[in-house]
Amino acid sequence: MNKKYILGGILFVLTALVILAGVWFYSRYKQEANVRGKYTFSATKDKINYLGNIKMITANGGEFNIHRLPDGSWRFKEAKDYYVNEEMLASFLSMVKNSVIVSVLPVNDTFLQQNNLTEENGIEIKTYDYDGKLLDDIILGKWIPEQQLVMIKDGKNEHYAYAASAANVFSGMPQDWIPYPLLNIKTSEIKSVIINDKKKDYKEFNRLLAHSSAWRELVRVLNFMEYQGLTYKSDLADLPPDVKVRQIDVLLLTGMFYKLTVLNVDNAYWVLISMDAQKVFAKEAINVAANTYRFYADWVFQLMEQQGKVLFNEELIN
Repeated sequence: MNKKYILGGILFVLTALVILAGVWFYSRYKQEANVRGKYTFSATKDKINYLGNIKMITANGGEFNIHRLPDGSWRFKEAKDYYVNEEMLASFLSMVKNSVIVSVLPVNDTFLQQNNLTEENGIEIKTYDYDGKLLDDIILGKWIPEQQLVMIKDGKNEHYAYAASAANVFSGMPQDWIPYPLLNIKTSEIKSVIINDKKKDYKEFNRLLAHSSAWRELVRVLNFMEYQGLTYKSDLADLPPDVKVRQIDVLLLTGMFYKLTVLNVDNAYWVLISMDAQKVFAKEAINVAANTYRFYADWVFQLMEQQGKVLFNEELIN
């Protein structure tokens, strides 16, 4: 064959390949850009009934997983399958069902940094179905509250970022996904307090609040009890004999009755909480008890040290 024809054939093939590559790249970019009106978490929305795991990754919050048990309840995997903050979960599911892409923007490194769309400054969310198959991989970046938008980066698309309608603002920090605070008892609702079998009725309780800083500190803790860890009650079954125990029972005006067993184990403070249904007589209290008892039933919570010391203050039993 003539060398001229061979060279021409090679040039033809190369030209065709260049054209095909150009068409492929154009088609790919067009596809990445032509997503206005599509759901932010489209694959997750399509399989919302089969959503099995939500993984959150943040630079300062680390990685944590929210997964669904066979009974349909959502639990915090890294916290011994403790319950999930239902408001936070509802915010996320609302975003999955309602958030859509409203604009498309080409990106560079500066743009990604400025809009918190990198793994170092964004919230990376990966969703999986029951079988562990990845559904969506999205980085949530800067929120624009005045426009009710959030900047996002789809892990599948390298060349574009998107502005998406933000159904709800929610957190990528693990502590915000665990029900918190542990207790939130309003002082005005307390009818009586019993500490180590010493009862303070309504009148004496309020007199103590007026004159005792120890009792004022106690009600502050009851009003917002924090915890920094938790474990199963069975993990504390074999305690050393020198463990200090303080029993604090709080009866509310509604009839709600909280029983707090506070333990001092090697200078770490733990609390077990139960609710005495026999003391609950108001309908409102019965409903609250049914909804909140599950959060305490099988668990023991590690208190912040300062709050533990308040509960063990000797002035409370003098």
